[in-house]
Amino acid sequence: MQKKFRPIRFLICMLVIFDLGSWGCSGPEPVQVCQPDEQQACTCAGQQGKSGTQHCETNGQWGNCSCLSVKHSDASTTEEPPPPESPQDDKLQQDTSSNIPDLNPPDSLAEEASPTPDIAEFATQDAGPVEQTQPEKQEGPEAQPQETIGLERSQGPESGPEPSGPERILPEPTPLEPAPEKAPPEPGPTGPLRIYLATNGNDTRTGLTASSAIKTLQRAHDLLAQMKPQRDVEVRIAPGNYYRQTVVWTYTMPKNTITFMPEKNDKVRPVFDGCASSSNKTCPGGTWLTLKHSKGERTNLRFEYIQVQRYQTAISFNGSRNKASTSNSHNRIYGCFFKDIGNVFNSSLKPSTAAVRLVNSDDNEIANSHFVNVVNTSSGGLIHAIYVAHMSDRNQILRNRFKTSTGDPIRIRDFSNYNNIQENRFTKVATSAAYTEWYCNHDKRTDCTKPTAECPSWENQFRNNTLDGDYTCKTLSTWKILIPENAKGCSAVKVGAKRLYTSGNKPTGKPCSL
Repeated sequence: MQKKFRPIRFLICMLVIFDLGSWGCSGPEPVQVCQPDEQQACTCAGQQGKSGTQHCETNGQWGNCSCLSVKHSDASTTEEPPPPESPQDDKLQQDTSSNIPDLNPPDSLAEEASPTPDIAEFATQDAGPVEQTQPEKQEGPEAQPQETIGLERSQGPESGPEPSGPERILPEPTPLEPAPEKAPPEPGPTGPLRIYLATNGNDTRTGLTASSAIKTLQRAHDLLAQMKPQRDVEVRIAPGNYYRQTVVWTYTMPKNTITFMPEKNDKVRPVFDGCASSSNKTCPGGTWLTLKHSKGERTNLRFEYIQVQRYQTAISFNGSRNKASTSNSHNRIYGCFFKDIGNVFNSSLKPSTAAVRLVNSDDNEIANSHFVNVVNTSSGGLIHAIYVAHMSDRNQILRNRFKTSTGDPIRIRDFSNYNNIQENRFTKVATSAAYTEWYCNHDKRTDCTKPTAECPSWENQFRNNTLDGDYTCKTLSTWKILIPENAKGCSAVKVGAKRLYTSGNKPTGKPCSL
């Protein structure tokens, strides 16, 4: 039986050996002997067509095949293209772009489309007799003589009058300068230098702490002029009444500010009173604070939450009126209260011209302040709550309250351009209008005290103000141009320039109701 099937068993065994050999499973391959550090090419396992290198080990046997990774196998591999953007991403991008705010919104202060009367039609009116009054000599710049109705250009539609005379080219408005660079801090204490004032202070002290407070603004000025700090200054003023103080302020820093403010940095206003005491009616008048600076640079005085009362003039920023380059600039009056200004508290004093006066003073801000009882007992029309004169440009007069004033509260004079008066409230003020513009015309008068020509003012704006009655509680006119004609020797103005732009000014239903 065994012999009979031996050939068959042999045949089956040969077939199995043949198949196992073809599968590589016939057993370990014979070991190849190699020289150490020798290397040869090899095929990467599992990566058909990809080559690698194997090295001879120190024992004379070949090591494993060393291959590159799949991601960087060779140059023939191509990157998979990125997936297409989803429709949702497109929609999100579109929606986002549609919410970007317009960086150039329409000008909400654009001039109204109502017709503008031609100012030239008023140029040949007979001026009539001119009443002459004495200038206020002790107040700095001269007070203009009392204007007469014969020189008025009455209020027209809510739009500024057209310029008259030959075409001129007005210089473009000078852009506001960037904020001053802060000087590096002094060695020692950081932050602003503080000077303290108190009603019980003593000017023999240093003023550098509340316990060593001084008493007068003059002493504060002299200390700063001596110390010459190169950082911001705060003059901190304790609550109470400070009587009969006046100061001519000349010390300023073009790169730093000097701020007059309440001691606690709150809204409790210290009161500067021009009289001897609350009961003593000895009131010499004068100007509380006069800035005297004409170097054509920033002066950076700040007045915050201060009350000034019973002075002929509260604040006067004085550059030189004779040359545009001799200005001062960038001062600020914010949250202040001016009361009983003029000669209403002492009729024996000369009439005043202003509560706050600007003479060749540019880029100032007067905002959120109160002007109450700005009155002259004689020549009442001569006084103005804010008097912008002699090349004072680009000033901002915003959100103030004017109540009870015998004169026109806003007066612009002598080539003072690009000033902006907005969102103010006027109650029981003015003999002519809330806004008036005037200059002393050398061609028509012989009493002008400025040696060079005075000129019309251009491109000013009076918008969105509330008009609540004139001094007699009748309807308050919006504006009047009191001297319409051009003058010889004046700078050229650009074609199409206007003296004044107006819009949005609203009278109340009943005058003097606010």
